[in-house]
Amino acid sequence: MSYPSILGTPLSIGAKTIKNRIVMPAMGTGLASAQGEVTPALLRYYEERARGGAGAIVVEIACVDSPEGKGSLTQLCIDRPELLPGLAELAEIIKAYDCLAMIQLHHAGRQTAPAVTGRQPVAPSPKACRFMRAEPRQLSREEIASIRNRFVQAAVMAEQAGFDGVELHAAHGYLLSQFLSPYTNLREDEYGGSLENRFRLLREIMEGIKTYTSRLILGVRFNLTDFVKGGISLDEGLEIAQLLEQNGADLLNASCGIYESGQTSIETGSFQEGWRMDMIRQAKQRVSIPVIGGGVIRQPEMAARLIEEGYIDLVWIGRGMLADPDWANKALKGCAERIRPCITCNTCFASIIQGHHIRCAVNPQTGREERLLRPASAYHKTVLVAGGGPAGMQAALAFAQLGSSVVLAEAGSCLGGQMIVAQKPPGKHAIARLRQYLINEVKASSIQVRLNTQVTSQLLAEIKPDVLVIASGSKPVIPDYPGIKSFYSAAEILDNDPGWEGQHIIIVGGGSTGCEAADFLSERNQVTIVEKGKVIAPDMENMSRLELLARLKQKKVKIFKRTELETADNEKVSLRSADNNETTVCAYDHVLFAIGNRPVLPELDPQSLPDQVFVIGDAKQARGFSQAFFEAQMLPYRLIRG
Repeated sequence: MSYPSILGTPLSIGAKTIKNRIVMPAMGTGLASAQGEVTPALLRYYEERARGGAGAIVVEIACVDSPEGKGSLTQLCIDRPELLPGLAELAEIIKAYDCLAMIQLHHAGRQTAPAVTGRQPVAPSPKACRFMRAEPRQLSREEIASIRNRFVQAAVMAEQAGFDGVELHAAHGYLLSQFLSPYTNLREDEYGGSLENRFRLLREIMEGIKTYTSRLILGVRFNLTDFVKGGISLDEGLEIAQLLEQNGADLLNASCGIYESGQTSIETGSFQEGWRMDMIRQAKQRVSIPVIGGGVIRQPEMAARLIEEGYIDLVWIGRGMLADPDWANKALKGCAERIRPCITCNTCFASIIQGHHIRCAVNPQTGREERLLRPASAYHKTVLVAGGGPAGMQAALAFAQLGSSVVLAEAGSCLGGQMIVAQKPPGKHAIARLRQYLINEVKASSIQVRLNTQVTSQLLAEIKPDVLVIASGSKPVIPDYPGIKSFYSAAEILDNDPGWEGQHIIIVGGGSTGCEAADFLSERNQVTIVEKGKVIAPDMENMSRLELLARLKQKKVKIFKRTELETADNEKVSLRSADNNETTVCAYDHVLFAIGNRPVLPELDPQSLPDQVFVIGDAKQARGFSQAFFEAQMLPYRLIRG
């Protein structure tokens, strides 16, 4: 069977039927109000994913006991009658697209902070999460009973709101997961000790939901393993799967990891597509109810193969649907090449951790649907875009979609700009797919592409644009250090691997580019990073940063912080520490500079410029893809509504 046929096959779940095998899992967005209410932004965000063809959507973590159980300041809640109208509207808009609407019921337990809840966190036992660093208060039996009732009442409210099902969040180290795990549950009463006792609270909640609701799908997200010493092992996770089915679950969502296990719950770009599947298949073999699985599934072909070969019954596509809300529709039509790919950069996760609304580096509309996806007026103008990098291609596409006549002029021989270099470091291969996606979209559009073409006053006179978009990018800064025998920019070496082996390499600059160059070169060379600041790679998302720093340590990369390159000759460099003013002398073969980029702007006669001129992306200020895509997408919006 073809992958669209496999993914498009309906499946019975409890008393309901899902129209295809593609599920959008629960992911926090921060789009609710500070009181936990459904907002217009939240409605539009979910409507886009339902319209995009998902068979089911599990609405993000909804707190059943605020403020004590909240994991973030703007978390959706489902614990008060006044929230019912908004929740009903949310269920209604999802179901309007023949998409099953479920909602995840959540209590953060110890994985929160007093800054969020205004009080001490609670947990089965007074053991602090090393990530959150807030010691929790142990719950009494009476409090456990109250939380059990809160979960059941939330499920009743979900049914009243019109949801098709609920999913109990018993994974990733949140409260129900804390009760299940021997790592976090140190109790000696009937809720601790044996697996039967640790499972007790979850069993009581499931029994209550089955008693007081009549038509809900009951799903449970649970850990097959915690990936921490003393936590749930795979063997015990498989037992939990069986217990869940025995106690009335209609659907299992098999996952793994807690906050303290790092990237095993929020993967980085180094993880292989479908890396969890061998574990999940073992769970599926133990039960007869449907099992959902995911984990860096990016390609529809891979999703279909996993279903066909019996690893899973349904596939969840999380970050992939942040990058492209139409993931399901494109997959079901056999148009995998038209899916805007997730690059697993974790911009989405970082935005939530910072207390912001959800954002996606590759899709500037994610979290901004209410504003950027309003019906747009046609914009029939002539637009010249200078530069074929990410900002330039996105701007060209945005204008072309509104009916403009667009010319995209690129000085080089191919499109891609900084993406060509950015795809080279370890774990960054997905950027190559993003670049190819943008090139494919440009080719499929009405955009006229001119390669090997500088934007000059003569070109402006020829095209006579109404709008000029300058997205000409940036180039690395290389300072003048007399005496250095061999020096390059880090980007230059990433772009053209010289094949060095056994060389002593000094990298000046410990931001993301310098660290990624060190990661790239340290397999076969001795690398030293020299950073004048106190922190290495501060511009990286934290999960990716911690993983990268661990790799650099494993590869024995030397790191000097609060240090500057002072002098150099043909054999040695002198490094001076700002902490003690001491000098370290190092032998070297090559010096790489990764101290930032400066904008590159075309030299144009001011008299030749159109009235509307915009500078975006690295041509404005060297930054990441997220800002480049957003600035590009905003241009037509600004012009139409400005």
